[in-house]
Amino acid sequence: MGKLSKVFSVILILLGGILLLAWAGSGYAIGLYEEGIEENCDTTVGTIAQITDWDEGRCDDARDNMEKLEDYRPFILASGATASILGLMVLFRS
Repeated sequence: MGKLSKVFSVILILLGGILLLAWAGSGYAIGLYEEGIEENCDTTVGTIAQITDWDEGRCDDARDNMEKLEDYRPFILASGATASILGLMVLFRS
């Protein structure tokens, strides 16, 4: 039973680490979305393109994607932290 619990704990720690990296990456992606929206959508030319639908809905899609990332970010952090902590607890108790 000892080897199985160590393997399980290592898998949990790796999963938690991947989720924590995904959390950090989502923060970087949100920053990129914000910069792109500022440069391309919040300018005078970008506003005209949105009104005339020349941007083909790209600005709205970018805002929607950024909002989705912001909504999922706390869940990713909580999942990563929980998996890492559980993995460490199992590793040190076995």
